[in-house]
This record gives sequence, structure tokens and C-alpha cells, in this order.
Amino acid sequence: MTSDAKPLTVRIIGAGRAGRSLAKALEDSARFAVRDVLGRTDHDRMLASDSADVVVIATPDSVIAEVARTLPRSTETVVVHLAGSLGLDVLAPHPRRAAMHPLMALPNPELGAARLRDGGWFATAGDPVAREMVAALGGRPFEIGDEDRALYHAAAVISSNHVVALLGHGERVGNEAKVPFEALLDLASGNLANVASMGPAAALTGPAARGDEATLDAHLGALRRRLPAELATYSALLNEARLLADRHEPAPATAGPRIVATIDELRGTLFDHRRAGRRVGFVPTMGYLHAGHVSLIEASARANDVTVVSIFVNPLQFGADEDLGDYPRDLDRDLELCAAANADVVFVPSVAEMYPEDIDTVVSVPTVAGPLEGAARPNHFAGVATVVAKLFAIVGDCRAYFGEKDWQQVAVVRRMVSDLSMPVEVLACPTRRELDGLAMSSRNEYLTEAERRQAPVLRKALDAGIGLIQDGERDPATVEARMAEVIATAPLAVLDYAAAVCADTLEHSGALAGEIRLLLAVKFGRARLIDNDGCLA
Repeated sequence: MTSDAKPLTVRIIGAGRAGRSLAKALEDSARFAVRDVLGRTDHDRMLASDSADVVVIATPDSVIAEVARTLPRSTETVVVHLAGSLGLDVLAPHPRRAAMHPLMALPNPELGAARLRDGGWFATAGDPVAREMVAALGGRPFEIGDEDRALYHAAAVISSNHVVALLGHGERVGNEAKVPFEALLDLASGNLANVASMGPAAALTGPAARGDEATLDAHLGALRRRLPAELATYSALLNEARLLADRHEPAPATAGPRIVATIDELRGTLFDHRRAGRRVGFVPTMGYLHAGHVSLIEASARANDVTVVSIFVNPLQFGADEDLGDYPRDLDRDLELCAAANADVVFVPSVAEMYPEDIDTVVSVPTVAGPLEGAARPNHFAGVATVVAKLFAIVGDCRAYFGEKDWQQVAVVRRMVSDLSMPVEVLACPTRRELDGLAMSSRNEYLTEAERRQAPVLRKALDAGIGLIQDGERDPATVEARMAEVIATAPLAVLDYAAAVCADTLEHSGALAGEIRLLLAVKFGRARLIDNDGCLA
């Protein structure tokens, strides 16, 4: 067929935008001659004996298989579909099959034909006639196999439809502040040009790229007050921006971080930095660092001039029967991770340095610290608040970074900072998770292989609870019971608590409303795991 000098005849089935755009685009082709464009109900003409060399099915995806089955089977005719997500199997039983998906929007036949002839991209598969047709249009083909077509089409939808939806999101938020939409379009166009020349990760700018959590919190607060319907969209996109920002390799450090073991040396070091006008970020940890800790250090390094990391296993926050002696430690590895994440100072005090004598002053935040973890571990948050207060007194004016995984800890520290007017800005960063959804934690080391396989049930339970709330459920007991049901599907799991509470106070009275936090504590053998997630009710 391809050696014949005569043009190949084309019959297009589907008189919508795609079919008519293709017919118009091929009008001047020397290789292909469009015989007719049929509606998908023109059965008599589809079955005509004078069949075409190529039949293109340009119908909605849902009826392609049905249309293909009505066509006469021929070893001479190539049957082609224009769907992005479908494989060649929908064209059975035809022996010669092909797919040719134009990676572009075709809003009407005139503009669609122009775009088809404008050197655009086409995803092709099957018979070579598809690539010949792309070549006749002056396009650029690339092969996508059947097993990859759904993901290919998802990427196409993200880059096309979702970008349009994103601009609609920007328009709605901008309208509330009386921002001209044309200004936002110019901004978007410039960023698309940056992505084209630099790639997405390098082109990312703004508060998520630089780790400016205070600005992001201001955005979320404004949306929560004035446009609550836009909050979920903004939060989801913010998470994507954070993920993209983390693809940057940290700039290589010229030297490793300064290791400081005494309070006086740390204060002196930070005094010198502040005298030079440098802003301090602080990440308090108990060591045995994982990717979640590293993300906090990197966030601080992006947003501040100097980043301090403390590594101190605080005995005050362990109960008599808890794992202070067994708590995992690996200082050499921790220091390597701090260096790779661009920490500038690592504070590694001894217990004697932090508590030279029995401590008599204890910081208590009873309202926020009392429920949940406070009920299960009565002295835990007093120990946390006391050591954090002491660290804040040592480090001084700073931005302090905590992970959202321990949401109650974040709430306790924020309340303490507010009540005591400490010169500290507390920033909560998203929980880092393993690929199966398990929140990263030093205590995951305690899980056996069988327990580790079941541990992602915490994430599944949170998803189930959030799903209920998003479907309109406002009774906290019902949400909590649903989470408990999911936890019970894991035979090795022992539920400590499942709670649906106000995100700020960790309490609820009556129906759920506003910003809600779902919190879980679950025991697997010697490991006690906590996790949480939030949503709006």
C-alpha cells in the first residue's frame, strides 16, 4: 500500500471537532485524500463496499470499540483511533490497527486544523500508517505502548486541562482581591517560558521554593477566612510545589557544619551571626535522622541565613517504662545528613550540659497537652515543652521547624510560644512518608517484617476518616469509629486512640466544623506509632 503513488483514501468516522479538524488539516495533503466524514450512526455508508485505505475513528472514547466492531474486517484497511488513553485492543477484530493521538487542544475545525499542521506532537502506536499521517501533517510522532497509554494520557490531561483549571483557581482567588486576570495570565505565560527553558524544578520560584512557611501560612489563613472553597485546591498544589522544590540537589557545602557541644559556645556562635545581620533557623531533633528530618533542615536552609540543628535525646519526655535506653542513635550518620542538607551548626549537648542538676522548673501546657498523647503518656509533653523552652532560650530569636507528624507537639509548642511571648516563629512542615504511606519515624526501626507490612493501615484509616468528612459526616464519634474499624483490619495492630478534633485546641464539642485534625496512635509490638492528617469540615 505504501509504495502506491496514488494518495491513500481516508474515511473519518466522527463528525465532531477532532474528526472535522483532521479532515480540514489533510485537505492539501498529497499522501492522504479524505473521502468523507461520517457520523457514527451512518451505518450504511460505513459498510459500503468501496472501503477506504484508512478508516479513522474520531468518536468519543467510550464508543470506539462499538464502532470498530461494526466496520467490515479487511486485511487492506488500516483502522486508526485518535484516543489518548486507549490501546490497540479496542480496534479488534481488525488485523491492521493504529493509534494517533494529537497532543493538543482542538477547539474548532479551523483552529484545530491549523494546530494539527503546526508541527505538534502525536502519540502513535501500531501500523506505520499512523506515523505517515503525522509526517504528512508536519508533526512529531513518539511511540506509546498500550501498557503506558493511561499514564501518558494522565500526563497530557495534567499539562492541558489541569493547567486551565489551575488558572481558573487563580482567577477566582484573584477576583476576591480585585487582581486583573490579564496580569495573572502574563505571569503564567512567563513561567511557562521559564519551564520550557529550565525545566519545572529549576523554574520554581516563590515561597514554597524558598521555604517561606510564614508567607504560606498567611496564604492559607486568608483563604480559610475568605475563600474556604479554594483552600483544598491551594493546599494540594502547595504540596506539589514542595515536592518539586525538594527535587533540587542542595548546594554543595564548602565545609561541614560546625559541631557545638556547649550552651556557651552555641550562644556565642549565634551572637556573631546575628551581629552580621543573619537570620537563624532552628530544627530541634532527637537524632537518628531520616528523610523527614532532612526536609526540615532543607526548608530552614532555604529560608534562613544560618540553620542550627540540635541532636539531643531528652530524658524528660520518656516515661519509666519507655524506650530511653533503647532509643536508636547514630551520631556519625546524623552529622553526614546535616552536612548534606546544608546545616551550618549542629548542637550536640550531653545530658549533663542540658541538665547539670535536677531540674526544678517544668513547663506545662495542660489544655493542649492533656488529651490524646497526654492521656496515654502523662509526663511526655511536660518534658517536651521544658526542653524546647530551654532550647529556644539558648538559640534565641529564630524560626523553628517541626514536622506535622506529631501534630499535638506542634500545637503544644505553638501555645507555649504564644503564652510566653517567645521570639520564635513555629513552622510546621508536611509529614514525610514511605511509598506505602507509612509516616517516617525513628520508631519504625522497632517494627518486625510482619508488623511493617501492616503498618500502612494508619494512613488508610486517616483516608477513611477524611473521606467521611468530605462526604458530609460531622459526628466525631462516627468518624472515629470508622478509623477504628480500618485499624482493626490489621491483626497485629492495637489501637490506642483515634480522634477527630479541632486542629488548634485538639478538642471537639458537638458537630465537627472548621479545620479538623484526625489523629491516631497504634501499637505494633514494641513500636507505638502516631500519625495524623487534616481537612476542613
